[in-house]
Amino acid sequence: MNDVYIKLSAGHRLSVSEAELLMLRLCGQQFNEPQTAFILGLFKTRALDLNELAGFRNALMQLCVPVSLFKPSIDVCGTGGDNKNTFNISTLSAFVLAASGIPVAKHGNFASTSVAGSSDILKFFGYEFKTREAELNDDLDKNNLCILHAPNFHPALKNLVPVRKGLKTSTLFNLMGPLVNPAQTEFKYVGVFNRSVARLYNFFLQTGTTRYTLVHSLDGYDEISLTSDVFVATNNSERLLALDELPFKGIKPEEICAGNSVEDAAKIFVAVLKDEATEAQKNVVLLNSAFAMQCYTGNSLDDCIASCTESIESQKAYQLFNMIIQN
Repeated sequence: MNDVYIKLSAGHRLSVSEAELLMLRLCGQQFNEPQTAFILGLFKTRALDLNELAGFRNALMQLCVPVSLFKPSIDVCGTGGDNKNTFNISTLSAFVLAASGIPVAKHGNFASTSVAGSSDILKFFGYEFKTREAELNDDLDKNNLCILHAPNFHPALKNLVPVRKGLKTSTLFNLMGPLVNPAQTEFKYVGVFNRSVARLYNFFLQTGTTRYTLVHSLDGYDEISLTSDVFVATNNSERLLALDELPFKGIKPEEICAGNSVEDAAKIFVAVLKDEATEAQKNVVLLNSAFAMQCYTGNSLDDCIASCTESIESQKAYQLFNMIIQN
């Protein structure tokens, strides 16, 4: 392990097995806090390569609490780290999809670079996170949606919380989030915060059997933001969509801001579900939901937009939200 640390310190890239070992040792607290901070800081200053990403994921999946779901499901998850402070688009998409009949296993966490992450919003509304596989499958059966709060399924990462908080910035663990859903969903709708990460994720996901859609807005959002052109990759294609090629008109960044508090973000969350949000807020949720639905169903984007619109305008998504929060 000392050789791996020295190799990393000297600026060398790690093999899959070396990266896996490094992550296991990090989570096992076999480095002191300055060493851990150095390693995390190093990966903040340079990009991971494919072997390192694969090795880190291997280790985190070994350490996680696995979940077996009886329905083929999709995760709708972004890396975060874009420092854009958007409202909770992917979490809203999870409710829109589930109300449309698409099984969703939503992996989420507390915010690291925004006002409110997925878990912050759900906790604000009083949702109690579940850990038992039977309960999660029951939720999936009844509601087409189960919530997997990351800290409950990645207990080894708790050891690193003090160092990560001390760094006061996103780390490689945020980057790993969409890849380490403990349910290992068969479908993924993934947003990433820059083009190099998009390229890395695309290469990595192509090596597996997951059916995926990967998106990155070129002005730095880890979702389709309608503020710029967007890069979209799937198992079979890679394309750059100009803003005027998208089915909704472009918007300004401030139109999808979460505000200054969890309460502000929560107001937007409910407004979208009740179909009382602004046109910009609603359209961003609809478009991301539709791309995720297309990933799962293979239907045309227009058909998926129509289904997601009906999910909101019929109040089905809002009714589902109330049912889940009250359970």
